[in-house]
Amino acid sequence: MNIFVSSSLGNIKEELKKRGHEFSKDNDSPYDAIICNLKNEGLQSNSFPDNLKDTGTLIIDVGGKSIEEIENILDNKIYSSIF
Repeated sequence: MNIFVSSSLGNIKEELKKRGHEFSKDNDSPYDAIICNLKNEGLQSNSFPDNLKDTGTLIIDVGGKSIEEIENILDNKIYSSIF
């Protein structure tokens, strides 16, 4: 799974690495998941990558979520509506 983590969430990325998640170094491959803080960054943030999939990209808002909850979402590819 090619995961993008917003630059402001380096601590989340490091914790996920410790738990065995890998992050692609190939910036040309489309991202399968984006981990961000929607409250602080919004969906129009310049920190988002340009190479997103046309459909099916999982967006995980870290607001109020523990690292265990974020990992569960990634592992099970489940999410709930943001609206």
